[in-house]
Order: sequence, then structure tokens, then C-alpha cells
Amino acid sequence: MKEKFEEISKRLSGLGINLQNAPPLENNDETMQHMAYIDHLNHAAYEAIEEQYSKFDPNFNIEEQLQFFKRIIAIKNILRELQVIHNELTKSLCQKSAIYIHNEDDISLNEKYILPELKGKKTKEIVRANFYQLLENIKNNNSLSTAEADYVYSLLMQIVSRPGGINLIVKLNYLLTTKEAKLVLTPSNDFECSMAAAGFAKINPNYSSKSITPEQELRTILKRETVPGVGVKKILIGIDFRYNDKISSLNLDTYASTGNGLTDAGPPFILLAHELIHGLHNLTGKARYNFSPFFHGPQYRDDPLMSLLYPMSSLFSLGPAAEEYWTIEEGNLCENVIRKEHGYFFRTGHISAEPGGRGIRDLYYLGLARSYNISNLTRCQEYINLLEIEESDVDDEVVDKLLKFEKFNTWSYSLTDLIHLCKSISPYQLKKMEKIIAQFKNPGDEAPDQELLLKDFLMEIPPKMAQLFIAISKDNLVDEDKEIDPEVLDKALTTIKKINELLKASDLPSPLRDHFEQFTKDIESKADRPHRLVF
Repeated sequence: MKEKFEEISKRLSGLGINLQNAPPLENNDETMQHMAYIDHLNHAAYEAIEEQYSKFDPNFNIEEQLQFFKRIIAIKNILRELQVIHNELTKSLCQKSAIYIHNEDDISLNEKYILPELKGKKTKEIVRANFYQLLENIKNNNSLSTAEADYVYSLLMQIVSRPGGINLIVKLNYLLTTKEAKLVLTPSNDFECSMAAAGFAKINPNYSSKSITPEQELRTILKRETVPGVGVKKILIGIDFRYNDKISSLNLDTYASTGNGLTDAGPPFILLAHELIHGLHNLTGKARYNFSPFFHGPQYRDDPLMSLLYPMSSLFSLGPAAEEYWTIEEGNLCENVIRKEHGYFFRTGHISAEPGGRGIRDLYYLGLARSYNISNLTRCQEYINLLEIEESDVDDEVVDKLLKFEKFNTWSYSLTDLIHLCKSISPYQLKKMEKIIAQFKNPGDEAPDQELLLKDFLMEIPPKMAQLFIAISKDNLVDEDKEIDPEVLDKALTTIKKINELLKASDLPSPLRDHFEQFTKDIESKADRPHRLVF
């Protein structure tokens, strides 16, 4: 473990991240000490990402954008590795029924949410008991694999490491216990919370938009006009159990940040915390869906920034804007409480964007303007006045594709990954690549710049195929000897042979053709081996 920490620390330092604590001593490998150090590494990385976003300039040229965002991708790739270690450390703590809290002196519990049998106990013991009761609820109401359980428990352990997260876990367990409710986790391609009618708040029957005065804040209006529903008996939370195994974990999703411009979407435990807060609202019947008083308040009605950041769903449905506003930034226990204690900027709005389009610049100026500082409001207005009709320009498209390539190049691939990638390539994509290859025929005697030719080719072909070529050129596959389903292998091999034929007949750079030809031979060799029976 010490060697792994030293290797990761060295890479973080190489990215200009200052680390204060030395790695744990080799003769003292207690889990809690390791957990404290991984907590330090994680938070140094979080702060570095946010510090980077604080330097964002919407006028960056292509090269400046690439260098700016490549650093964030590199940091996120290290965070993926730290998540794997955190999974293992959490498993060790769970075997001892222990928890990691960054600073026990910061804990401040609300007496209202302490279960009767825990009153009078030491603060940390109350937190620990709630944490493991919550895990027991998950075990009793879900059939998670070992890997899925390890991952979820790790995310919860990260949430409970700080005061706001502690209050979230304690309140959630209190409500689940006293209402005899279930926490159900379902596999999803995202983190999400299902809304149910029983969890929706009702509007005060005496409510009238005329009763709202100009000086009333949205917070006052929402609290006053909310009549709790009965509350749900089951929270359904969608979890992306494979988040850390997907290249999308390197995505550069950003939100507007009040006064700062931009903030990162955050690591998966923040995504989970957001959904658990929705779950709390559903349990208490205070989920504000289609909640019209929110839209009638002067802070929304008279503020064009709010309608951009928290838009209505459609002309026929108000949607979740009020619920998202309360969950993200206005509730006593909201996402921004969790973000702040982990070194992230405050988020505002339910709209996200990635680089490679106008959207990220829009969010940057909206975030600045939400501070309502005169100079920031002026900058935002000047930007709006200068906007052109086009949604994006050529530079945006180039940045978008080159940052995709950077993620492809940063990722570590197994042979299984590449086989499944090849199998997923459609006949249409193959036909498209064949037409593109024909455009790169060299008509003259003058040899083009091979590096530029390869870059231009990758820019034109479908992203999935660009990922395949970049992955193969890395030449550092992991788990090469792992057995692969023969049927999957045979289907993939048909596609691989077709791509190899197209490349061999092309004028594309020889390193690309040679790498793929060797890859084809390796896969053919693997397909020719007798398949082992596994009992």
C-alpha cells in the first residue's frame, strides 16, 4: 500500500498539486491511517480541479483549452484509482464495524433525528450506529453483488466523513427507521431518484400568487406554501455501479457556480448524496414537483438568470425545478453543504455542459452573474450582446473531438474491452469508415505529414472507431490472458478482419496499419485456441 500511495502522490505532485501529509509508514499499516491519507489525496485532487476551473477563460484558443482540460482529465484518472483503493479500505473498516470521520470535533447532530435507543451515547457512536443501520437496510432490501456493495458502502463512507454528510446519513437512517421504509438501489446508467406521488408536497390551500410580496425570498415562499404529503415507504435510488469502470468517469461535466463561473459536477459520492437528499424529501412528503409558488416568487419571476438555470419542463408541466433548487442550494441540508465541506465550489442550476460548445461559456457567465456583483452582471450582459446565431463554431468541434481523444488515450484497456468495442461497431460505421479512407488516398508523389494525416483521419471517423485505434496504439493492455466468450470473439473477429482489410489497402500511416495488423493476428490466434471448459 505504501508503494501505491507513493506512486500516486508522485503523479499528483507532477500535476502541480501540493501534498501536505507524508504517506503512511510501512511499519504502521492500520486501515484508519491509510483511510486518512487517501482522504487527503482525494481532497487535494478535488481542490486542484476547482482551482483549475477558477482560471477558466472563455476566450481560450484551441491549444489553451486542450492544455487546460487535459490536466483535469489526468486528475480525474488518478481519482478513479483512488476510488478502487477506497473500496478496499472501506471493506476493511466494515469488517470491524468502524467508520472514518475526518474531524470528530466538527460533528454537530440535530437532537430531533437521534433515535431513542441512541440518545445519551457518544457522538461518534451515534454516527457509527446510524451508518451501519443504514447499511443493514440496504442489505435487507437489495440483492447487491459483492462489488456493488463495496462500491456503495465506499461512497457512503465518503459522505459520512464530513459534518454535512453525517447529518444526511443520520437523518436518512432516522426517517427510514421510524417510518419502517426501505432504501432500494437499482442499477442505472446514471445516479437518480425516482419520484412517487406519495412523496410530493401539496400546495397550501390558502395559497394565492397575489399574497406574494416583492421582498419575500424564495426560501420563505417555499417553506410557507408547502404542505407535506404522506411520504413514501420506499426510496428508489438509481446507482451507476459501473461508474468507475466507464470512460465517462473522465467526462468534463460542469455546472454554473455562483461568483466563480464554473464548478466540476463532482465525484460519484456527491452525485449519490444529491439523490439521497431527494430521497429525504420523498420520505417526508416534501418533494416539490410541479410546485407553482416557486415560479410566482419575485426572485424567480423577475430574475432571468433563474429561469435559465432552473427552467420549467414545458408549457404543460412545471417539472422538478423547485425540487432541484431546494436540493442543490436552498435547503438546510442540500448538495452545496456537501460540496463545500469537500472543497468544491457552490453549484447553481440544473443545467450542465462540457467543453467543445457554447454551453460551457454560457454557464460560466451565468455563474458569475449569479453573484449579482455589478461587474459580473456587466460581463454577462456584454457576452449576451456579442453572441452569434451559430450554436458552435469549428474551434468548438475541434476541441470536443480532441478532448475525446485525450480521454481515449488516458484510459487503460483490457483485451476484453477491445473485443467488445469491435463487436459493437455497426455495418453502417464500417461503411462510413470505408468512404472516409477513400478520401485519404494520396494522389501524388509528395508524402503528407504522417502525424497530421493520422490526426485528420481520426477526426473524421466515428468516435468509437477512433477509440479503438487509439487503444490499440497504446500497446499496454491489461488482463490479456483473460478468457473471452467464444461467440463474442467470433463476432468481433469478423469486424476486425474487415477493418484490417480496409487499412491494408489504404494510404494511412504505416504505424496505424502495422498496429492493427498485429492486433488482428493476436485475435485470430486467440480465436484458434481450444476453448477451456469452466466447471
